[in-house]
Amino acid sequence: MVKDLFVRDFDEKLHAKATQIAANDHTTLASIVIDAVDKWIKNYEKIRHRHNLILYSDEISLSKILGEIDKLPPDNWFKLFCGPPKHYGVQILNKRKWFDATANNYDEFLEKPQETATKVMEIINNEVGGSRRLLPLTVAFLVEDLARKGSIKKAAGFCEWYEGKSTPGFTYCITNARNVLTESFDDLFNLFNAHNGVFLVKTNKIYRLRLDDEHFYSLLI
Repeated sequence: MVKDLFVRDFDEKLHAKATQIAANDHTTLASIVIDAVDKWIKNYEKIRHRHNLILYSDEISLSKILGEIDKLPPDNWFKLFCGPPKHYGVQILNKRKWFDATANNYDEFLEKPQETATKVMEIINNEVGGSRRLLPLTVAFLVEDLARKGSIKKAAGFCEWYEGKSTPGFTYCITNARNVLTESFDDLFNLFNAHNGVFLVKTNKIYRLRLDDEHFYSLLI
């Protein structure tokens, strides 16, 4: 049965312009809308994957962002973390009953990040099983430790490898800004590019850092 679709703010001016463009392409506005909705549905049904880097300014900021992440409904997410037991963020997530994916082997994670991460992904797959409605929600503090005990270059290399896996679910690599922002610009840029998005968190404010290639004249606008 055909349904009518009412789109808010789709006014006469926009409708006329869209109709004209459709006519120029020898198609109809209705077919364009149907095609767009169909593509959106297919894209939504694909395995969702997000891998973001979050830089926080202090423990208050870390506590705030973890509190917001924790509010995501448990019926939709399998919540887990990777980090050292004494880390302030790990202590917060432990109290909120998040799953410790690196229990008793976090030091091994630092020594052999790719090998250990592969084991962790296997653990996650076993926990989630074949559920289509439950996605992994991972908070990882590995970048911070790799940067402090190794180098930003090592952290960027690991994140690039992990991003290449395109594992389902959302992963937040969270690190104190002071542990990464003083490093080599090239390595820092590679770390940023190894993630889908980079965010800065200060108290209850979240800022997105956009890495867009610009022309010189953008400096004059």
